[in-house]
Amino acid sequence: MEASRKPLAKIEGRRRLRLSRLTVAWRGTPNLDDWVAYIVNGTKSKKLILADRVSERKVKTLLGRIHAMPKKDVEKLAKG
Repeated sequence: MEASRKPLAKIEGRRRLRLSRLTVAWRGTPNLDDWVAYIVNGTKSKKLILADRVSERKVKTLLGRIHAMPKKDVEKLAKG
């Protein structure tokens, strides 16, 4: 008989960037490289993905870097 396993916890968050006035959201599972960060608003037709299938550390580092960037630079950094 197999023991039942607790499902892995998902973490989500959002942050509004002061300078660019964009809202960036992220989600993932601790200790796994399945994190994604994307721009929620500021785009007309689709979400712009900033990071996909990366570690939690890379997402947090990215958020720190783009915090002081203008809107045009943040959107240029994102993948369409």
